[in-house]
Amino acid sequence: MQLLNQYLELRAGFEYGVEHQPQRVTLEQLADQLYCSTRNVKLLLKKMADQDWLSWKPGRGRGNVSELTFHVSAEDMISKQAMVLAERGDYKGAIEMIHQMGHADALQDSFIEWLFSYFGYRAVEHEERYKDTLRFPVYKWLVTLDPVHAFFAFDCNLITQIFDTLVQYNTQNKAIEPHLAHYWEISEDGLHYTFYLRKGVLFHHGREMTAQDVAYSFQRMKALGDKASQGWMSDCIEALTVLNRNAINFELTQRNELFLQQLANISMAIVPEEICRDNEDLFARMPIGTGPFRLERNDDYICKLRAFDHYFGVRPHLDQVEIWLLPPDLSEVGPSWDMVQVFCDPYEFRRPAGAIGKDTEWHQIEQSALGCSLLTFNLNKKGPQQLPLFRKAVDLVIDREGMILKLGGLREAPASSFLPNLAKTVKPTDTDLAEAKRLLQEMGYDGEPLNMYTYTEPNEDAVWICDQCAKVGIPVQIVTLSKSDMIQLDTIAEADMILYHMIMENEYDLHIIQTFKQTNSYVRAHLDPPRAAWVDRETELLIMNPDRQSRICRVNDIVEKLQEDRTFLFILHRSLQTTYHASIRGVSINDLGWVDFRKIWFAPNSK
Repeated sequence: MQLLNQYLELRAGFEYGVEHQPQRVTLEQLADQLYCSTRNVKLLLKKMADQDWLSWKPGRGRGNVSELTFHVSAEDMISKQAMVLAERGDYKGAIEMIHQMGHADALQDSFIEWLFSYFGYRAVEHEERYKDTLRFPVYKWLVTLDPVHAFFAFDCNLITQIFDTLVQYNTQNKAIEPHLAHYWEISEDGLHYTFYLRKGVLFHHGREMTAQDVAYSFQRMKALGDKASQGWMSDCIEALTVLNRNAINFELTQRNELFLQQLANISMAIVPEEICRDNEDLFARMPIGTGPFRLERNDDYICKLRAFDHYFGVRPHLDQVEIWLLPPDLSEVGPSWDMVQVFCDPYEFRRPAGAIGKDTEWHQIEQSALGCSLLTFNLNKKGPQQLPLFRKAVDLVIDREGMILKLGGLREAPASSFLPNLAKTVKPTDTDLAEAKRLLQEMGYDGEPLNMYTYTEPNEDAVWICDQCAKVGIPVQIVTLSKSDMIQLDTIAEADMILYHMIMENEYDLHIIQTFKQTNSYVRAHLDPPRAAWVDRETELLIMNPDRQSRICRVNDIVEKLQEDRTFLFILHRSLQTTYHASIRGVSINDLGWVDFRKIWFAPNSK
């Protein structure tokens, strides 16, 4: 591997495409390039020549020009080495080599075909038995697997595979169901909840879960406060009392009709006290839970989940799941769809080409996503975005119908609410550039530039909005940051505007309250203090209301009130799409927009 790296370093000192063309160079120049002596350069060149990577024709006499001829390009060299490493089972080494390649347009078609042949379903022989393995690529990586810091849908989906909560919320019948707790009691005044835990539930490291772990999980969230994404959910907990090994009592500060739903939120997952307490940073990368899958590996390029054989619930059909991080450029190349057997695209707007209509063995699920894209305005930062007339002008220039027609993909409909079905009752704003210009003139806008933060690159929607704003003289610069940066409050405070897509993963009233209360929610963080205080008062009354329909009506009233002066803008609804081979059964898209690994299984002929 060291010799290969030295070859790549040597090759990087010459122009692209000079293979098989002699290059005039001195030993001294090569020594400078490789940071070694001329004697060592001679030894390295001989070793590389023995591998038939290059030819070396020395010049006569010290300092005379010699000829160096490369036989293998850097891309071919890395491709071959990656193949060798993968065949040996060293997937981490292989993917590191892939990232070393750089741009996708430099890769050979044969290599791309080989790479994507590793994805999809495999029955992998392991210790004299076969293990059903699903391996698939992603182009954006995890931020955290610690439930209390969960923010992005990709992270949350994996967290739901690793951890469990006291109860579960059934979205079909809108009922709370037992999970880690098999039974619970609620006092008449609604201030005391007693949960009775299942016996024999094991954490992945083999220890039995107890009520003390439950107490620690919630005490930890309360101690983190605003540092926890959903820390507000623990505000209503006044006290926790461990009654015995398998029973715990919660005392609330006030009645909370959504408390059981909150306990079903993945941020309220139960963690093992001694593992989490000793090293929280390590726990965020390599967590231990009680869930159907245990995390076996999580480095810079590969995340591997293995079915937990001692799971208290129904064991997954899959034995293991491998997720590979590929360079973003490869997402544009596109995989060979007869090799990738499950493809779910919750973040992007592309339709997988070649899979559907190719033969009868491919199927596709497409459904409207619960949620929408939003544009928030930072009302806590000086600038024109603080003024209602400016925000209305921006609303008027965003041609949502035009965006859908021009950009296509999975963009489904203009948004005027959080949910697609509510959009029918509220008409989106019509585009009116002339009125937008008039409003800007009325407020005395002088062309002050603004920044728009986003974490998706390339972001066609952000570019579209910037181009639309430019038509009325509003210069907007797109600032693309990493996901980990985009959950930091300091970063959110720097943005004039933030464009993002919100996916709803639980009941409507609770999720909208989350959007208004979550510490690093862009909507919440960009509210000015008077609006934030008003929202807090309204949501406090909401959670005490026992009538669900009444809560939903009041939630809609809050949203409508904030929309009167365009505190934030609804942009688009979109679809979720999953493509899968007929040999794969049990494919469904969960509320987070991902395939639920627990339900996938493979027909015998797929092997």
